[in-house]
Amino acid sequence: MKCTLVLVGTELLNGATIDTNSIYMAEELNKYGIKIAYKLTIGDSLEEIIEALKFAKKNSDLTIVSGGLGPTDDDLTKMAISKFLNKKLIVEKDELLELKEKFKNLNIKFLDKNHKEVEKPEGALSIKNDVGMAPAFYIDDVVAFPGVPRELFNMFPKFLEFYSKEKNRKVDPIYIKDLIVVGIPESHLEEKIKKYFTSPDIEYEFLVKDYGIIVRMQTTQVYKNTVEKIKEKIYNSIGKHIFGEDKETLENKIVNLLKSKKYSISIAESCTGGQLTSKFIDVPGVSEVFKEGIISYSNVSKVQRLNIDKNIIDTYGAVSKEVAKKMVLGLDTDIAISTTGIAGPTGGTEEKPVGLVYVGIKVKEKVSTFKFNFKGDRSRIRQKTVLHSLFELYKMLEEDEQ
Repeated sequence: MKCTLVLVGTELLNGATIDTNSIYMAEELNKYGIKIAYKLTIGDSLEEIIEALKFAKKNSDLTIVSGGLGPTDDDLTKMAISKFLNKKLIVEKDELLELKEKFKNLNIKFLDKNHKEVEKPEGALSIKNDVGMAPAFYIDDVVAFPGVPRELFNMFPKFLEFYSKEKNRKVDPIYIKDLIVVGIPESHLEEKIKKYFTSPDIEYEFLVKDYGIIVRMQTTQVYKNTVEKIKEKIYNSIGKHIFGEDKETLENKIVNLLKSKKYSISIAESCTGGQLTSKFIDVPGVSEVFKEGIISYSNVSKVQRLNIDKNIIDTYGAVSKEVAKKMVLGLDTDIAISTTGIAGPTGGTEEKPVGLVYVGIKVKEKVSTFKFNFKGDRSRIRQKTVLHSLFELYKMLEEDEQ
């Protein structure tokens, strides 16, 4: 079964509001095996909403509308749906009384325009709003929800349960398996694994993220075993570049490894300015293994806080493998990471361009340094430094024999 999401609101188009509703709806729809075929974002225009409804009705089984159910003049969704379906708008007495009671309980004056919040096309089924004012409604395979996220989150599951029963659908949830890959360019990655996707029932795509590339495989539960077989082949091909699956993160996996090995960790950051430390602090329970994070941004800090000989900095420069190595040796935990680089946009030279980064990693007595030449703006270079620091540490920990 296919559906179309119609997101209504000029604020979604001009950047004033970030769309989170469609992400939530997609996750809930997956549970019922309903695939999103199209997602349309429409401004507060009666004509444009009607055109979106026409497209959705023609190209999908179910139309889901979010936004534009409020009491103000720019809330036009109900009028658009009523015109599209050729149904007059009505107000049911019990729903109006319930709405007025909500206003009374909140000590808010009820205005004539607030009647609009319980208007709906004649024959529509209302979906109770437990956390807000306007109920959602469903009619002729069109369902409309308020755009306020918490109100949508309250009503959407109730609607899906009702809808699956009404249609007497056998639920076959959508199954998604993500493999998170680091260290292979997207084009090379595809060349290595596309040969495994021969089944028309398995869709796959690549999602480039700051922390790596997600290989996403999507199907329904009935083909889950087929996905698992494909996954095994991918591991056999590029397993050393796969650091996790689904919601796993490098920092979580590293913290779990540190706990299992009873290792402690400290970090000395220059170019990343605390971003690497923040990744670890985000992990619940990290206090068992994390000692400290030092932002030794200046050369003076590197000398005073990490005991690096000033002559080494003068000879090789703060951005060098020698300094990266000394930074981790200045930390007294089992595991240590250091970052030093030129994030830009200025400060680069022909010999040491913007994007040059050195990462130092200490695992017990073994110390390694890694050189990278990243492309992008200041933020992107720092993000890449954090990612590759985590990945190199993860590999060293896996190789470590306690």
